[in-house]
Amino acid sequence: MLQNMNGNMEEVSSVEIRALKGLHWQHEKEAKIEEALNSDPVDISTLRSLAISLGGLVHSRLRKRAWPKLAGVSVFHIPPYKGPPLSDLKDRAQVLLDVNRCGKRIPKHYSEGRQKLVRDQLTRVILRLLAENSNLHYYQGLHDVVLTILLVTGEDVSYAIMKVIVNHHIRDYLDADMNRTKVVIGHLQSLLVLEDPYLEQFITRSECAYYFSLSWLITWYGHVVSNQEESWRLMDLLLASHPFMSVYLAAANVLSQRSKILSLDCEMSAVHGLLSKLPQDIDYERLIATATKLFVKHPPKSLARQSGMRLSKSSMLSTHSTFLHTTAHQRPDHILKTLPAPPTPWVWLTSPVKYLLSVTAPVLVAVLVYVLYEYFTNRTHSSHLDVIAINR
Repeated sequence: MLQNMNGNMEEVSSVEIRALKGLHWQHEKEAKIEEALNSDPVDISTLRSLAISLGGLVHSRLRKRAWPKLAGVSVFHIPPYKGPPLSDLKDRAQVLLDVNRCGKRIPKHYSEGRQKLVRDQLTRVILRLLAENSNLHYYQGLHDVVLTILLVTGEDVSYAIMKVIVNHHIRDYLDADMNRTKVVIGHLQSLLVLEDPYLEQFITRSECAYYFSLSWLITWYGHVVSNQEESWRLMDLLLASHPFMSVYLAAANVLSQRSKILSLDCEMSAVHGLLSKLPQDIDYERLIATATKLFVKHPPKSLARQSGMRLSKSSMLSTHSTFLHTTAHQRPDHILKTLPAPPTPWVWLTSPVKYLLSVTAPVLVAVLVYVLYEYFTNRTHSSHLDVIAINR
């Protein structure tokens, strides 16, 4: 099941989508997306629904405009980098290794020079994120998330979007250890217990750990989806949804392979070998439909309570309502480009010293002016008294 443009639930496939596109479906959806983007304020609720529903945001031209809105980012007010030299960062060597290994994800029709430019931009975005968010710890696979967005939006906008994603959507994966990542993976098992206990017991008896889903979750499927258009379609879904949607997507994938899994010998190597790779013939629209259905049936908070997880332990869970509030009242781009840059949001979280100075500096200047005024006024008054005393 999947929402269509009118909000109704319907069963669809990728073949049916292509047929619908031939019946002016694409133009109708483009118009709805344009309308949501041009509303003042931006109709973010409708935009999210359109990004999740059948066909997502349709193509890159609209994604370039819609993804920043889904993240609550103004493309006209991205501050320049003013941190330490990126060449001095401790993770730089590992980042470079990972970036150089992701060549197969850069479009083959790009010239050699353009491919190098993309790799350089990808490196700068990742290092800038780490430099300006010292509480975050790099993991192999973060570059896959960044690259998916970079290829659509460019360097500066991808940085601004990723700054939101790393502090909210995938924050639990960026700890110094994997404790919270393990808890997120545990939610996949909990979902399978609820939806298909027999299948979950089979996987558990095979002693196949649920780490087969690790690369799906922490790369937002960028590492395992070979088709770029499909990875952008999944980005539509994940940017517009709750941070745990990637877990529901993982559960949908496992459930879709039920018959294949149960036909295997119940042992670790066979089950892990099948589940560690996404099927080549996977129907992503049908997978998204199943994931959204699971999300409605087993919402994240109830799933977390059933798993015995306190919401405060997960940044991805505990900050979601605040994130939704910050994206609720955005101006459309045709208005934003005429306005002066607003104060940098969340600056007190990322740079408390700068924020403190920005608040206290005007007060300190006023106090200094007052002190100097009092000093010179009293000094003049004292001089007048001395003159009067002498004349007496």
